[in-house]
Amino acid sequence: MTLESQSIHLELPTGTVKTDVETRTQFGRNVYTQEVITTNTPLAVVFAKSVADVQATARYANQHHIPLTVWGAGTSIVNSSAGLTDGIVLDLSGLNHIININIPNQYAVVEAGVLNGDLDQAARKQGYFFAPDPGSKPISSIGGNIATNAGGMSSLKYGTTKQSVIGLQVVLADGSLINIGSHTFKDNVGYNLTDLFVGSEGTLGIIVTATVRLLPVPFGNPITGLATFIDMAALSKAVQKISGSGLYPAMLEALNDTSIEALDQLEHIELAKDGAKALLIFQLDVAPVGALDALKQLLTESGARQINVTDDPVYATKIIKIRQDYYQAEAAYGRLVVEDIAVPLSKLPDLAAFVETLQFTTPVKVFLGGHAGDGNFHPNIAIPKDVTSIPEDVEAAIHKIFDFALSVDGTISAEHGIGEIKHAWITPKLGADVVAIQKKIKADFDPNGILNPGRKI
Repeated sequence: MTLESQSIHLELPTGTVKTDVETRTQFGRNVYTQEVITTNTPLAVVFAKSVADVQATARYANQHHIPLTVWGAGTSIVNSSAGLTDGIVLDLSGLNHIININIPNQYAVVEAGVLNGDLDQAARKQGYFFAPDPGSKPISSIGGNIATNAGGMSSLKYGTTKQSVIGLQVVLADGSLINIGSHTFKDNVGYNLTDLFVGSEGTLGIIVTATVRLLPVPFGNPITGLATFIDMAALSKAVQKISGSGLYPAMLEALNDTSIEALDQLEHIELAKDGAKALLIFQLDVAPVGALDALKQLLTESGARQINVTDDPVYATKIIKIRQDYYQAEAAYGRLVVEDIAVPLSKLPDLAAFVETLQFTTPVKVFLGGHAGDGNFHPNIAIPKDVTSIPEDVEAAIHKIFDFALSVDGTISAEHGIGEIKHAWITPKLGADVVAIQKKIKADFDPNGILNPGRKI
Protein backbone atom coordinates (compact mmCIF):
# COMPACT_ATOMS: atom_id res chain seq x y z
CA MET A 1 0.00 0.00 0.00
CA THR A 2 1.42 3.38 -0.96
CA LEU A 3 1.69 6.12 1.60
CA GLU A 4 -0.45 8.40 -0.54
CA SER A 5 -3.42 6.06 -0.28
CA GLN A 6 -2.83 4.96 3.29
CA SER A 7 -5.25 6.03 6.00
CA ILE A 8 -4.13 6.54 9.57
CA HIS A 9 -5.87 4.09 11.93
CA LEU A 10 -3.94 4.76 15.11
CA GLU A 11 -5.55 4.11 18.47
CA LEU A 12 -4.09 5.95 21.47
CA PRO A 13 -4.58 5.27 25.20
CA THR A 14 -5.16 8.94 26.09
CA GLY A 15 -4.13 11.22 23.22
CA THR A 16 -5.83 12.34 20.01
CA VAL A 17 -5.11 12.15 16.29
CA LYS A 18 -6.06 14.94 13.91
CA THR A 19 -6.06 14.66 10.14
CA ASP A 20 -7.81 17.85 9.04
CA VAL A 21 -5.86 19.91 6.51
CA GLU A 22 -5.61 23.00 8.71
CA THR A 23 -3.91 21.12 11.54
CA ARG A 24 -1.64 19.15 9.23
CA THR A 25 -0.52 22.33 7.48
CA GLN A 26 0.11 24.09 10.79
CA PHE A 27 2.61 21.37 11.74
CA GLY A 28 4.25 21.25 8.31
CA ARG A 29 6.69 24.08 8.93
CA ASN A 30 8.51 25.70 11.82
CA VAL A 31 7.51 29.36 11.58
CA TYR A 32 10.78 30.48 13.19
CA THR A 33 12.69 28.97 10.26
CA GLN A 34 12.59 31.97 7.96
CA GLU A 35 14.93 30.25 5.51
CA VAL A 36 12.11 27.83 4.59
CA ILE A 37 9.16 29.33 2.77
CA THR A 38 7.24 26.23 1.62
CA THR A 39 5.03 24.17 3.94
CA ASN A 40 4.69 20.39 4.06
CA THR A 41 1.40 18.57 4.65
CA PRO A 42 1.91 15.53 6.89
CA LEU A 43 -0.59 12.68 7.01
CA ALA A 44 -1.62 13.25 10.61
CA VAL A 45 -0.75 15.01 13.84
CA VAL A 46 -0.73 13.04 17.09
CA PHE A 47 -1.30 15.00 20.30
CA ALA A 48 0.24 12.79 22.98
CA LYS A 49 -0.92 13.01 26.59
CA SER A 50 1.16 10.15 27.99
CA VAL A 51 4.27 8.08 27.40
CA ALA A 52 1.96 5.25 26.35
CA ASP A 53 0.66 7.48 23.52
CA VAL A 54 4.23 8.04 22.35
CA GLN A 55 4.95 4.33 22.41
CA ALA A 56 1.78 3.50 20.48
CA THR A 57 2.60 6.11 17.84
CA ALA A 58 6.17 4.87 17.41
CA ARG A 59 5.04 1.27 17.08
CA TYR A 60 2.45 2.20 14.47
CA ALA A 61 4.84 4.34 12.43
CA ASN A 62 7.56 1.71 12.59
CA GLN A 63 5.20 -1.09 11.56
CA HIS A 64 3.93 0.87 8.58
CA HIS A 65 7.27 2.53 7.71
CA ILE A 66 5.84 6.03 8.08
CA PRO A 67 8.21 8.94 8.80
CA LEU A 68 7.76 10.21 12.36
CA THR A 69 8.78 13.71 13.43
CA VAL A 70 8.63 14.93 17.01
CA TRP A 71 7.28 18.41 17.74
CA GLY A 72 8.05 20.07 21.07
CA ALA A 73 7.17 23.76 20.91
CA GLY A 74 7.88 24.35 17.22
CA THR A 75 10.70 26.86 17.80
CA SER A 76 13.32 25.21 15.58
CA ILE A 77 15.28 27.63 13.40
CA VAL A 78 16.43 24.85 11.04
CA ASN A 79 12.96 23.31 10.40
CA SER A 80 14.01 20.20 12.32
CA SER A 81 10.61 19.53 13.90
CA ALA A 82 8.42 20.34 10.90
CA GLY A 83 6.28 17.45 9.75
CA LEU A 84 7.26 15.65 6.57
CA THR A 85 4.87 15.09 3.70
CA ASP A 86 3.48 11.54 4.04
CA GLY A 87 4.68 11.47 7.65
CA ILE A 88 3.23 11.71 11.14
CA VAL A 89 3.93 14.57 13.54
CA LEU A 90 4.06 13.64 17.22
CA ASP A 91 3.27 16.70 19.35
CA LEU A 92 4.68 16.36 22.88
CA SER A 93 3.45 19.70 24.21
CA GLY A 94 0.85 17.79 26.27
CA LEU A 95 3.62 16.09 28.23
CA ASN A 96 4.16 19.24 30.24
CA HIS A 97 4.42 18.17 33.86
CA ILE A 98 7.24 18.94 36.24
CA ILE A 99 7.31 15.55 37.93
CA ASN A 100 9.71 16.34 40.73
CA ILE A 101 11.99 19.12 41.90
CA ASN A 102 14.42 17.41 44.24
CA ILE A 103 16.28 20.19 46.05
CA PRO A 104 18.33 17.96 48.41
CA ASN A 105 19.79 16.14 45.40
CA GLN A 106 19.80 19.21 43.10
CA TYR A 107 17.88 17.82 40.16
CA ALA A 108 14.45 17.97 38.55
CA VAL A 109 12.52 15.32 36.63
CA VAL A 110 10.38 16.82 33.88
CA GLU A 111 8.35 15.72 30.89
CA ALA A 112 9.65 16.72 27.48
CA GLY A 113 6.95 19.31 26.82
CA VAL A 114 7.75 21.44 29.89
CA LEU A 115 8.87 24.90 28.82
CA ASN A 116 12.40 25.91 29.80
CA GLY A 117 11.25 29.13 31.44
CA ASP A 118 8.55 27.37 33.45
CA LEU A 119 11.06 24.99 35.02
CA ASP A 120 13.46 27.83 35.72
CA GLN A 121 10.76 29.88 37.46
CA ALA A 122 9.66 26.89 39.54
CA ALA A 123 13.24 26.18 40.59
CA ARG A 124 13.94 29.83 41.48
CA LYS A 125 11.07 29.77 43.96
CA GLN A 126 13.21 27.30 45.90
CA GLY A 127 16.51 29.16 45.48
CA TYR A 128 17.75 27.19 42.46
CA PHE A 129 17.78 27.74 38.69
CA PHE A 130 17.93 25.82 35.40
CA ALA A 131 21.07 27.00 33.63
CA PRO A 132 20.34 26.55 29.88
CA ASP A 133 19.00 29.87 28.60
CA PRO A 134 18.41 29.94 24.83
CA GLY A 135 16.88 33.09 23.41
CA SER A 136 13.67 31.08 23.14
CA LYS A 137 13.69 30.28 26.88
CA PRO A 138 10.09 31.42 27.56
CA ILE A 139 8.65 29.45 24.62
CA SER A 140 10.91 26.47 23.90
CA SER A 141 10.48 23.02 25.44
CA ILE A 142 13.10 21.19 27.44
CA GLY A 143 12.72 18.21 25.14
CA GLY A 144 13.51 20.46 22.19
CA ASN A 145 16.43 22.06 24.03
CA ILE A 146 17.86 18.59 24.65
CA ALA A 147 17.21 17.43 21.08
CA THR A 148 19.24 20.35 19.71
CA ASN A 149 21.68 20.76 22.62
CA ALA A 150 20.53 24.38 22.80
CA GLY A 151 22.91 27.05 24.03
CA GLY A 152 22.29 30.59 25.16
CA MET A 153 23.82 33.62 26.80
CA SER A 154 25.04 31.80 29.92
CA SER A 155 26.59 28.89 28.01
CA LEU A 156 29.96 30.57 28.50
CA LYS A 157 29.95 29.63 32.18
CA TYR A 158 27.39 26.84 32.51
CA GLY A 159 27.72 25.08 29.18
CA THR A 160 25.06 24.10 26.69
CA THR A 161 22.03 21.97 27.56
CA LYS A 162 24.19 18.83 27.58
CA GLN A 163 25.94 19.88 30.79
CA SER A 164 22.59 20.01 32.60
CA VAL A 165 21.20 16.62 31.51
CA ILE A 166 22.01 13.62 33.72
CA GLY A 167 19.30 11.16 32.69
CA LEU A 168 16.67 10.50 30.03
CA GLN A 169 13.67 8.30 29.40
CA VAL A 170 13.47 7.56 25.68
CA VAL A 171 10.97 5.80 23.44
CA LEU A 172 12.79 3.99 20.66
CA ALA A 173 11.59 3.56 17.10
CA ASP A 174 9.95 0.21 17.86
CA GLY A 175 8.00 1.68 20.78
CA SER A 176 10.16 0.24 23.56
CA LEU A 177 11.00 2.45 26.53
CA ILE A 178 14.52 2.78 27.94
CA ASN A 179 16.00 4.68 30.88
CA ILE A 180 19.54 6.00 30.49
CA GLY A 181 21.78 8.08 32.69
CA SER A 182 21.19 8.43 36.39
CA HIS A 183 19.99 10.57 39.28
CA THR A 184 23.61 11.05 40.27
CA PHE A 185 26.05 13.50 38.72
CA LYS A 186 28.68 10.81 38.08
CA ASP A 187 27.89 7.39 36.59
CA ASN A 188 30.49 5.38 34.66
CA VAL A 189 28.77 2.01 34.32
CA GLY A 190 27.87 2.02 30.63
CA TYR A 191 28.48 3.93 27.45
CA ASN A 192 27.33 7.53 27.72
CA LEU A 193 24.10 7.13 25.78
CA THR A 194 22.66 10.21 27.48
CA ASP A 195 25.08 12.48 25.66
CA LEU A 196 24.45 10.56 22.43
CA PHE A 197 20.76 11.48 22.53
CA VAL A 198 21.47 15.11 23.43
CA GLY A 199 21.62 16.97 20.11
CA SER A 200 20.29 14.03 18.06
CA GLU A 201 17.25 16.03 16.84
CA GLY A 202 14.79 13.14 17.18
CA THR A 203 16.68 10.84 14.82
CA LEU A 204 17.61 8.14 17.38
CA GLY A 205 14.65 8.11 19.74
CA ILE A 206 11.92 10.19 21.32
CA ILE A 207 12.86 11.89 24.59
CA VAL A 208 9.79 11.79 26.86
CA THR A 209 11.25 12.53 30.30
CA ALA A 210 14.47 14.17 31.44
CA THR A 211 16.39 14.38 34.69
CA VAL A 212 18.18 17.71 34.67
CA ARG A 213 20.58 19.34 37.05
CA LEU A 214 19.56 22.39 39.07
CA LEU A 215 22.05 24.91 40.47
CA PRO A 216 21.74 27.19 43.50
CA VAL A 217 21.15 30.84 42.63
CA PRO A 218 24.52 32.62 43.16
CA PHE A 219 24.84 34.67 46.31
CA GLY A 220 24.64 38.48 46.03
CA ASN A 221 23.84 40.79 43.14
CA PRO A 222 25.48 40.13 39.77
CA ILE A 223 27.51 42.76 37.97
CA THR A 224 26.07 43.60 34.56
CA GLY A 225 27.23 46.09 31.99
CA LEU A 226 27.77 47.17 28.44
CA ALA A 227 30.65 48.78 26.61
CA THR A 228 31.04 50.10 23.08
CA PHE A 229 34.14 49.94 20.88
CA ILE A 230 35.43 51.41 17.66
CA ASP A 231 35.39 47.99 15.98
CA MET A 232 35.17 44.25 16.56
CA ALA A 233 38.95 43.94 16.84
CA ALA A 234 38.95 46.16 19.93
CA LEU A 235 35.95 44.30 21.35
CA SER A 236 37.71 40.99 20.76
CA LYS A 237 40.69 42.24 22.75
CA ALA A 238 38.38 43.08 25.65
CA VAL A 239 36.75 39.63 25.47
CA GLN A 240 40.12 37.93 25.68
CA LYS A 241 41.20 40.11 28.61
CA ILE A 242 38.00 39.49 30.57
CA SER A 243 37.98 35.75 29.75
CA GLY A 244 41.52 35.43 31.06
CA SER A 245 41.10 37.66 34.09
CA GLY A 246 39.86 35.07 36.57
CA LEU A 247 36.54 36.90 36.90
CA TYR A 248 34.68 33.98 35.23
CA PRO A 249 31.95 35.91 33.39
CA ALA A 250 28.60 34.21 32.89
CA MET A 251 27.88 36.25 29.78
CA LEU A 252 29.91 37.99 27.05
CA GLU A 253 27.64 39.03 24.18
CA ALA A 254 28.80 40.97 21.11
CA LEU A 255 26.92 42.92 18.43
CA ASN A 256 28.26 44.64 15.33
CA ASP A 257 27.47 48.09 13.94
CA THR A 258 24.33 47.17 11.98
CA SER A 259 22.95 45.38 15.05
CA ILE A 260 23.65 48.48 17.14
CA GLU A 261 21.83 50.57 14.55
CA ALA A 262 18.81 48.27 14.72
CA LEU A 263 18.74 48.36 18.53
CA ASP A 264 19.06 52.14 18.60
CA GLN A 265 16.04 52.34 16.31
CA LEU A 266 13.97 49.89 18.38
CA GLU A 267 14.92 51.03 21.88
CA HIS A 268 15.33 54.76 21.11
CA ILE A 269 18.82 54.77 22.61
CA GLU A 270 22.22 56.00 21.40
CA LEU A 271 24.64 53.12 21.53
CA ALA A 272 26.20 54.24 18.25
CA LYS A 273 27.22 57.66 19.47
CA ASP A 274 30.94 58.51 19.44
CA GLY A 275 31.38 56.32 16.36
CA ALA A 276 30.88 53.03 18.18
CA LYS A 277 30.70 50.04 15.82
CA ALA A 278 30.76 47.16 18.29
CA LEU A 279 28.84 46.49 21.50
CA LEU A 280 29.73 44.15 24.36
CA ILE A 281 27.14 43.12 26.95
CA PHE A 282 28.51 41.21 29.91
CA GLN A 283 27.61 39.81 33.31
CA LEU A 284 29.35 38.32 36.32
CA ASP A 285 26.76 36.38 38.30
CA VAL A 286 29.30 35.90 41.08
CA ALA A 287 31.18 39.14 41.77
CA PRO A 288 34.11 39.03 44.21
CA VAL A 289 35.30 42.15 46.00
CA GLY A 290 36.95 44.49 43.52
CA ALA A 291 35.33 42.90 40.46
CA LEU A 292 33.52 46.10 39.44
CA ASP A 293 36.71 48.17 39.37
CA ALA A 294 38.64 45.37 37.67
CA LEU A 295 36.06 45.16 34.88
CA LYS A 296 36.15 48.90 34.25
CA GLN A 297 39.94 48.85 34.10
CA LEU A 298 40.03 45.95 31.63
CA LEU A 299 37.48 47.67 29.39
CA THR A 300 39.35 50.97 29.50
CA GLU A 301 42.63 49.24 28.64
CA SER A 302 40.91 47.66 25.64
CA GLY A 303 39.75 51.02 24.28
CA ALA A 304 36.11 50.95 25.31
CA ARG A 305 34.22 54.20 24.60
CA GLN A 306 30.98 54.05 26.54
CA ILE A 307 31.16 51.98 29.73
CA ASN A 308 28.11 51.27 31.88
CA VAL A 309 28.62 48.78 34.70
CA THR A 310 26.15 48.20 37.53
CA ASP A 311 25.17 45.89 40.36
CA ASP A 312 21.67 47.42 40.42
CA PRO A 313 19.28 44.59 39.41
CA VAL A 314 16.76 46.98 37.86
CA TYR A 315 19.33 48.63 35.61
CA ALA A 316 20.83 45.21 34.85
CA THR A 317 17.45 44.02 33.56
CA LYS A 318 17.38 46.94 31.12
CA ILE A 319 20.84 46.05 29.83
CA ILE A 320 19.97 42.36 29.36
CA LYS A 321 16.79 43.37 27.55
CA ILE A 322 18.89 45.11 24.91
CA ARG A 323 20.48 41.76 24.03
CA GLN A 324 17.17 39.90 24.25
CA ASP A 325 15.63 42.34 21.75
CA TYR A 326 18.37 41.62 19.21
CA TYR A 327 16.23 39.51 16.86
CA GLN A 328 13.19 41.76 17.16
CA ALA A 329 15.28 44.79 16.23
CA GLU A 330 16.72 43.07 13.17
CA ALA A 331 13.38 41.63 12.03
CA ALA A 332 12.11 45.19 11.57
CA TYR A 333 14.27 45.31 8.42
CA GLY A 334 12.65 42.30 6.71
CA ARG A 335 12.28 38.53 6.79
CA LEU A 336 15.14 37.51 9.07
CA VAL A 337 17.26 34.54 7.98
CA VAL A 338 19.11 33.42 11.12
CA GLU A 339 22.39 31.53 10.88
CA ASP A 340 24.49 29.87 13.56
CA ILE A 341 28.25 29.30 13.43
CA ALA A 342 31.19 29.25 15.82
CA VAL A 343 34.82 30.26 15.34
CA PRO A 344 37.88 30.22 17.61
CA LEU A 345 37.91 33.28 19.87
CA SER A 346 40.88 34.86 18.13
CA LYS A 347 39.03 34.75 14.79
CA LEU A 348 36.18 37.07 15.83
CA PRO A 349 37.72 40.14 14.14
CA ASP A 350 38.32 38.10 10.97
CA LEU A 351 34.71 36.89 10.97
CA ALA A 352 33.40 40.43 11.37
CA ALA A 353 35.64 41.67 8.56
CA PHE A 354 34.57 38.80 6.31
CA VAL A 355 30.87 39.46 6.85
CA GLU A 356 31.42 43.09 5.88
CA THR A 357 32.86 41.99 2.50
CA LEU A 358 29.68 40.17 1.47
CA GLN A 359 27.96 41.80 -1.49
CA PHE A 360 24.36 41.54 -2.62
CA THR A 361 22.18 42.63 -5.51
CA THR A 362 19.06 41.93 -3.45
CA PRO A 363 18.21 44.74 -0.99
CA VAL A 364 19.22 43.16 2.32
CA LYS A 365 20.63 44.11 5.70
CA VAL A 366 23.34 41.95 7.28
CA PHE A 367 23.87 41.68 11.03
CA LEU A 368 26.39 39.92 13.24
CA GLY A 369 25.95 39.15 16.91
CA GLY A 370 26.13 36.40 19.43
CA HIS A 371 28.02 34.79 22.23
CA ALA A 372 31.50 36.31 22.06
CA GLY A 373 32.75 34.38 25.08
CA ASP A 374 32.51 31.02 23.30
CA GLY A 375 32.88 32.16 19.68
CA ASN A 376 29.29 31.36 18.72
CA PHE A 377 27.88 33.99 16.35
CA HIS A 378 24.73 34.52 14.35
CA PRO A 379 25.24 36.15 10.94
CA ASN A 380 21.66 37.17 10.21
CA ILE A 381 20.33 38.55 6.94
CA ALA A 382 17.09 40.53 6.64
CA ILE A 383 15.62 39.93 3.19
CA PRO A 384 12.47 41.42 1.61
CA LYS A 385 9.34 40.16 3.37
CA ASP A 386 7.47 39.43 0.16
CA VAL A 387 9.95 36.97 -1.38
CA THR A 388 8.67 33.58 -2.49
CA SER A 389 12.10 31.95 -2.30
CA ILE A 390 15.46 32.74 -0.74
CA PRO A 391 17.39 34.98 -3.19
CA GLU A 392 20.36 33.29 -4.87
CA ASP A 393 22.84 35.90 -3.68
CA VAL A 394 21.68 35.37 -0.08
CA GLU A 395 22.12 31.60 -0.39
CA ALA A 396 25.57 32.18 -1.89
CA ALA A 397 26.49 34.48 1.02
CA ILE A 398 25.40 31.87 3.56
CA HIS A 399 27.57 29.27 1.84
CA LYS A 400 30.52 31.67 1.92
CA ILE A 401 29.99 32.20 5.66
CA PHE A 402 29.99 28.44 6.25
CA ASP A 403 33.12 28.04 4.11
CA PHE A 404 34.83 30.75 6.12
CA ALA A 405 33.89 29.15 9.45
CA LEU A 406 35.31 25.79 8.35
CA SER A 407 38.46 27.44 6.98
CA VAL A 408 39.34 28.79 10.45
CA ASP A 409 38.59 25.49 12.24
CA GLY A 410 35.11 26.62 13.23
CA THR A 411 31.74 24.93 12.82
CA ILE A 412 28.57 25.49 10.80
CA SER A 413 26.26 24.81 13.75
CA ALA A 414 26.82 25.59 17.42
CA GLU A 415 23.38 25.61 19.08
CA HIS A 416 20.54 25.61 16.55
CA GLY A 417 21.04 22.12 15.12
CA ILE A 418 21.23 20.81 11.56
CA GLY A 419 17.65 20.02 10.59
CA GLU A 420 17.10 20.09 6.86
CA ILE A 421 18.81 23.46 6.35
CA LYS A 422 22.45 22.41 6.80
CA HIS A 423 22.31 18.82 5.63
CA ALA A 424 24.75 19.39 2.75
CA TRP A 425 27.40 20.68 5.16
CA ILE A 426 27.62 17.61 7.38
CA THR A 427 30.27 15.76 5.36
CA PRO A 428 32.48 18.84 4.77
CA LYS A 429 32.46 19.43 8.53
CA LEU A 430 32.74 15.85 9.85
CA GLY A 431 34.36 13.91 7.03
CA ALA A 432 33.08 10.80 5.27
CA ASP A 433 34.39 8.35 7.90
CA VAL A 434 32.58 10.02 10.79
CA VAL A 435 29.40 10.35 8.74
CA ALA A 436 29.54 6.62 8.01
CA ILE A 437 29.83 5.85 11.74
CA GLN A 438 26.85 8.11 12.47
CA LYS A 439 24.78 6.28 9.87
CA LYS A 440 25.63 2.95 11.52
CA ILE A 441 24.51 4.29 14.89
CA LYS A 442 21.31 5.58 13.32
CA ALA A 443 20.63 2.17 11.73
CA ASP A 444 21.06 0.40 15.08
CA PHE A 445 18.54 2.62 16.85
CA ASP A 446 16.18 3.11 13.91
CA PRO A 447 16.58 0.25 11.39
CA ASN A 448 13.54 1.29 9.34
CA GLY A 449 14.67 4.91 9.16
CA ILE A 450 11.38 6.38 10.35
CA LEU A 451 12.68 8.89 12.93
CA ASN A 452 12.98 12.36 11.42
CA PRO A 453 14.53 11.12 8.17
CA GLY A 454 16.61 13.59 6.17
CA ARG A 455 17.54 15.60 9.25
CA LYS A 456 20.74 15.70 11.32
CA ILE A 457 22.73 13.03 9.41
